[in-house]
Amino acid sequence: MISAKDVYHFSQKLCVLYVEDDACLREEMTLLLSPFFEYIDVGVDGVDGLEKYNSRKFDIVITDINMPRMNGIDMISAIREIHPEQKVIAVSAHNEPEILIQLIENGVSSFILKPIMQQNVLNVLYPVCRDANAQNVNIELFEMLNRERSKLEKQVRLLTAQINAISIKNDQVNELLTNDTTSLVDPVLEDYFGHDLDDDADSVLFIKDDTDEMSEILNDILDQICLYSSNFDIEHIRKMSVLITKFSNILYRYTPFLDPLAKSIGELAKIIEDDEVNFTTLFNKNPEHILKLFDAICIDMTLYVQRFSVESMAMKNIHQIHLPTIMSIQQVIGLINPEDLEEGDLDLF
Repeated sequence: MISAKDVYHFSQKLCVLYVEDDACLREEMTLLLSPFFEYIDVGVDGVDGLEKYNSRKFDIVITDINMPRMNGIDMISAIREIHPEQKVIAVSAHNEPEILIQLIENGVSSFILKPIMQQNVLNVLYPVCRDANAQNVNIELFEMLNRERSKLEKQVRLLTAQINAISIKNDQVNELLTNDTTSLVDPVLEDYFGHDLDDDADSVLFIKDDTDEMSEILNDILDQICLYSSNFDIEHIRKMSVLITKFSNILYRYTPFLDPLAKSIGELAKIIEDDEVNFTTLFNKNPEHILKLFDAICIDMTLYVQRFSVESMAMKNIHQIHLPTIMSIQQVIGLINPEDLEEGDLDLF
């Protein structure tokens, strides 16, 4: 025999809409049902019940059949149009086949017959509450799995971006080591990797609002290019170009320290905007390489944002710190339109 404890085990987190036109029966049933459920709302007829149903989510609807203004069958039909899988329990004194057929056609498979007996109510509630609770648990698990998957995807994306950035940096170091101007290599590497000293200038730091905005922009840039790689919607490339321009404009606020970098980033945004056909064609042919370059650029810029929010950018070798990032940017520009990357455009000093 089903006990109240058995029902409560599954019903305690559920919300119920109870619709009944008889005031005495409505009060009695509400007193009987309230201890079992987290929330119970009451309607006085079909019209009122439907209005209450539209106001929030209910796990179970319990309704009388014969009611003024709108009967239970019509209300159930309207509810089915809103939520076809809604669990409904019908309460009726009728046992005519026509009534039962209409209820079954509306997806009702649980019935409480009048006069209402407590044990009969428990017997009917138990399987309905069990199924509703299981459905909610499955939804919660599904949402939790989606959240965890999203976190893992972001972590994988970040690790991939860091690996790509390292790969690009290795290529750039090799390029510096094999450059014809060998006498310049050691000073470049020494200045780039060494400790930086302020050039007797006032401390110049990114303000917090700019730091927050640039960090958000960098994340959005990578999101847009990744979205394009999955659905090839050109709007993502256009949004990315706007974001890159916005980032360049923020850097120009700190003139003259970041002007070369801001200029290169602005040139990248302009060539993507002006020559999006070439860019998308290039991307579609070799998406992995383009993603690596953008990963390297965004990783570099993220480090800049973090570094120069606490350390002054007014330093002697600031132009050399920009060099690897400018090299990555110029690589992208040169791939999109080789004519825009003329010999000598990328100076080491």
